[in-house]
Amino acid sequence: MRTPIVTAPRPLHWRSLCHAMLLALCLLTPSLAAQAAPAPLCWAQLADPQGALSIHDAARASFKEASGQPALGYRAGATWLRLQLPALRGEHYGWLELRSSLLDNVAFYQQGADGHWQVQRAGDRIPLAAHTLNYRQPVFRVNWQNGQPATVYLRLESTSTLSFPWALHTPSSFMSSAGREQLLFGVFYAIHLVLLVSSTWFWLRTRNLTFALFGLCVLANLISTLCAEGHAYQYLLPDQPRLSDALYVVSWFGATPLGMLFSCHYLGLYAGRWRRAALGATWLAAAIALITAPWLIWSNISWLRPAYLLWALSANLLLLLASLWQLVQGNCFARPLALVQVLFLGGIGVRLARNTGLVEPGWLVDNAHYLGMMAFFLIMHSVVTWRYTDLRAEKEAAQAEALRVAREAEQRLEQQVAERTEALKEAMEQVEGALLLERRAQQQQQQFLATVSHELRTPLAVIDSAAQNLLLGTGDAQAVGERTRQRYQKILAASQRLTLLLHDALSDTRFTLARQRVEAIECSPAALLEDAARSAAIVSDTHRIVVDTGKLPDIWVCDPALTTLALRTLTDNAVKYTPPGCEIRLGGQLEGDTLLLCIRDNGPGIRPDELPRLFEHGFRGSESARHAGSGQGLPLARQMLAWQGGSLSVDNQEGGGCRACLRLPRRTAEAQPSATETVSA
Repeated sequence: MRTPIVTAPRPLHWRSLCHAMLLALCLLTPSLAAQAAPAPLCWAQLADPQGALSIHDAARASFKEASGQPALGYRAGATWLRLQLPALRGEHYGWLELRSSLLDNVAFYQQGADGHWQVQRAGDRIPLAAHTLNYRQPVFRVNWQNGQPATVYLRLESTSTLSFPWALHTPSSFMSSAGREQLLFGVFYAIHLVLLVSSTWFWLRTRNLTFALFGLCVLANLISTLCAEGHAYQYLLPDQPRLSDALYVVSWFGATPLGMLFSCHYLGLYAGRWRRAALGATWLAAAIALITAPWLIWSNISWLRPAYLLWALSANLLLLLASLWQLVQGNCFARPLALVQVLFLGGIGVRLARNTGLVEPGWLVDNAHYLGMMAFFLIMHSVVTWRYTDLRAEKEAAQAEALRVAREAEQRLEQQVAERTEALKEAMEQVEGALLLERRAQQQQQQFLATVSHELRTPLAVIDSAAQNLLLGTGDAQAVGERTRQRYQKILAASQRLTLLLHDALSDTRFTLARQRVEAIECSPAALLEDAARSAAIVSDTHRIVVDTGKLPDIWVCDPALTTLALRTLTDNAVKYTPPGCEIRLGGQLEGDTLLLCIRDNGPGIRPDELPRLFEHGFRGSESARHAGSGQGLPLARQMLAWQGGSLSVDNQEGGGCRACLRLPRRTAEAQPSATETVSA
């Protein structure tokens, strides 16, 4: 089944869209700037650090004259402002707008015709229903009597900055200004949504973590802007000012660690030699955000906001230095990040200077932070999509190269298969020829063995008959000694043993190619030892052969023919290599699931330096010169036991003499495949 291929959208489309959005911002900027330069107002200020003054006290107090836009920075307690508002032509009332959605509590006082003070309240800590006008920013109604200027008082309390622009509107101009602002913010939020959807789409299709981190940064900035500009307070949470402020703090404080996480991942710092430093900086930014955000939400500490803004400036400065360092090191992806960090740092720096009262508010100063941020997002989105395009092109090139290599390998493989097939045919022909020669050789071998068996049986029969006649003839001859009689008996036993060997070892069934299995049947271990003792007695010279069967089991499963040959070999060696009159003891016992059969003698034993070489084919010890042999008996005996899963060991006894031990494991009474397929003649 073929897997469907998902095609990503053309990155050129997204880059063009980003350029269009940036152009839209540039076209909308003059319209906002045109309405952002209101006529200057005459005002004065009065500090109330304890927040204890009433309107009556403030009206009698001495104010400090000021000019321009308020740039009061962060202040504790309350601050009073006295404004002289000129009457607008043709209007008996107007709207005073304070362009800051983060002011906590603002009270507007104007003395009526009856001498009483009229109070209007606004701020993000006051429910929207209690405002004079349901608007995201503090807006107060100003009444003019007989076209005369009005003197009003503002009491400000806020943990946010008291640096903000203000404007005096007619009812119609206020509606026009609010409409233009809504249009610009609509474009601003639409750009965020497009970037968010684009990043999410790319992440779902590519599973590239860079797109996911970029989308989280866009989301955090979108939520932060919605709260900072009062749109969340006005439309989403109008009756929950505390929740709106908490959402703003969380999104604002979370933007810094998210931005650091995205930048470090984009530069590849988490996978290089700077992995520990990058992880440490990221965890530090996250820890600072997690610690300070709840503190600011619940304690409402005034100095914490500028402190965190300064920390955000420092963190972005650190990222700028890291980008420049990576650029010097040859990381081409660091160039656009360094550029946008410069723009972003410029916006943060201007915002910090405005919030602390170092710079007077204005359109550029108030929106420098947003402009730098938007430039950051638009440029980085284009760069990330370009990077994806490059990676995709590299992937396609690698796939094409891999396909070419695979095709070449396939062609080479087909050629090699053809060559190997031809070589295999030749080898099979050679094997068939060799098998034919082997069959002929085996047939000749069988014919030869049959001839040898036939030719040997006739003289053996003559020897056997003569030995029997001699043995019977000595019954009445007193001159013949007992020793001669024993020799006749040995000749008779030897001829009978050779006859049995020819019948068993040189039979057709023993040497057929089908004979490739160990014949595991039930047999008597005692009978095997007694057979070995009788075999050794034929060649013994006054040796004392003792068979101890007291500890042997009655029945054991093994190949009796192979075991008999091995036992005969060992007992014959014990007789051959021990002096006359020595004792040879045969016995055995059970050791768990293993049958142990031992042949011991009290002869001189084997030289220690010759023990390791006993089972070498053709090896004969120093004492073997007086005896006939080929040095194949012990290796063949051990091989016969190995075919049955057993083992053979030979060593010297502590009290003198030699000991040979056979070990046969327990098995079932059925034919088992041999360890080798042929038995060497």
